[in-house]
Amino acid sequence: MVSRKALVAILIATMFFVSALPTTSAYKGYQLSRPPVDDFTLTNQDNQQMNLTDFRGDVVVVAFIFTKCPDVCPIITQLLRSVEDGLSADYQEHISIISISVDPEYDTPEALKAYTEMHGAEWPHLTGDLEYMEDIWSRFGLIVQKNVIDAHLGEINGHQAEDSTVVFVNKSGVASELMNTPTAWSTTKFAADEAGWELNYTIQSNNGTTLTGINGIDAPTDNSWYWELMTYDNDAASWQTVTLGPDALSHPDSKNIAWVASNTDESLLIAPQSDNSSVSVVFPDNSTAYQEITQMTGWQLTTSAFDGAGVSFSAPDSQFGHYLESVAGENPADDNNSWWWELHEWNETSAVWQATNVGMDSIIEPNYLAWAPNYTDDSTIPIPGVFADSEQEACNGHGWEMGSGAGKHCMCDEGYEWPEDSMLSCVLADVEEEYYVGHSTTTLILDTQRKPVIAWTGDSWSAEEFIEDLENLVEDEGLVDNGSNRTPGFSSMIAIAAISIAAIRIGRRSQDNSQ
Repeated sequence: MVSRKALVAILIATMFFVSALPTTSAYKGYQLSRPPVDDFTLTNQDNQQMNLTDFRGDVVVVAFIFTKCPDVCPIITQLLRSVEDGLSADYQEHISIISISVDPEYDTPEALKAYTEMHGAEWPHLTGDLEYMEDIWSRFGLIVQKNVIDAHLGEINGHQAEDSTVVFVNKSGVASELMNTPTAWSTTKFAADEAGWELNYTIQSNNGTTLTGINGIDAPTDNSWYWELMTYDNDAASWQTVTLGPDALSHPDSKNIAWVASNTDESLLIAPQSDNSSVSVVFPDNSTAYQEITQMTGWQLTTSAFDGAGVSFSAPDSQFGHYLESVAGENPADDNNSWWWELHEWNETSAVWQATNVGMDSIIEPNYLAWAPNYTDDSTIPIPGVFADSEQEACNGHGWEMGSGAGKHCMCDEGYEWPEDSMLSCVLADVEEEYYVGHSTTTLILDTQRKPVIAWTGDSWSAEEFIEDLENLVEDEGLVDNGSNRTPGFSSMIAIAAISIAAIRIGRRSQDNSQ
């Protein structure tokens, strides 16, 4: 029979052992402290009802997707496939993955079924009535917005989709998308247009544009002085001379520039007065001028896009405003004016290009414009965010390849889809309705009590680190014992305490019986 003193010693030793264990290492993802998520009932891709409590006792991964998502959702789905494949059998049996739709109006069980088959994602993909789903999203702290461009617009072909662009279609029907990239030269033209300055300049094939005069004050041919280009350094709050030509100096360095007669006092330059782009001038007689660019017009966007891409163009001013005369050497006048350059605006609501009956100077703060010969079928003009690179062969230039071997397929850009005979091509989709769903791109990990304890955001996380978090949580929950020296989970601590208390009680009872 164990004495009371021995049992007390055992208890003390046990407490010392527990306290001496190393603390649990931090998870790789964001650690959360939230209450359990209330149970819910949704429909999966097989049209079967499922509850969150169906996964009671498991660690549950919860992702949020929608099937029309062109970018983030497919990437997250493929990452979770990598997670699923990377888990050993011991851990897999204690981990469940579910994906919940954020677009239930479109994501029927049939749509989810097609999505899961396309991506090889066999875990439950759940949907339900919109009003009910809104309540479920709120339980997870998820923000979902329809008809707005939010979290799902990321980089497309090297630039942000929300940037203003100009799609240019040449006479042969070849299209390209040009970013809004103001140069020092386009900034100069914008300021001169607002201020009414007259610019004299030359354009050389090797050196680009050279400014020779402002308001009739031309630099002399003997180069006794010249127009010097400068930019404003906001960090140093000073003007800096640049050696690049105005065509080569692009945003953000082109935002606030100055033209200074080289024989004058640079200290006379007027510093930028606001966050707007601006041009400051010092004339040879030390007089100054300053002009801010107060608004963006269709002419300015056209100029910035063509200038930034190095595409030559001519857009003379007239009593009716600027008109597009020639682009890249293609001039309707060369074809007896049998055609003309037609301006299009992107209709965000209808998701189509529409020819406009107003001039480019009358379009204020445009997001997306397109120039094409008037005989062009408007439906063939690429949608904004799709850069048609003639040198890019993968996915017809409208997506990127994913997977390898027999599983290789295209992830098509928004507005494009696979043709019936190939998953390695992307063609223009026949879309009935265009809209965007913006939502917090957060993937949650719930413990066995349905508490969200770990969050991974975005679509650039590591599957290996995600797996590490899952395995650590499974071990912390006491579902798998890998023999490591990790701190026991809460339930394990309770068990140890209970054993210790029981030992004391047994000791007391034994002592009482011996008396």
